[in-house]
Amino acid sequence: MKKKVISKKVKVPESNVYVFFNIVTKVMLFADAFTYDEAMYKFDVCNFGHRKDWKIFLELDRQPA
Repeated sequence: MKKKVISKKVKVPESNVYVFFNIVTKVMLFADAFTYDEAMYKFDVCNFGHRKDWKIFLELDRQPA
């Protein structure tokens, strides 16, 4: 007797990787977040000084050719 396999497709929300780059010290901080606001919250929790020294980049799953 064959067993019937039931598979359920579950939609999992995908997050994005935000890269915070310090232009003075060349330090990069990677934050995994669903929204820009969530990424900014995670950055603010780190309590880095001199916020103007940081640039924010978003990693894309598809890069232009």
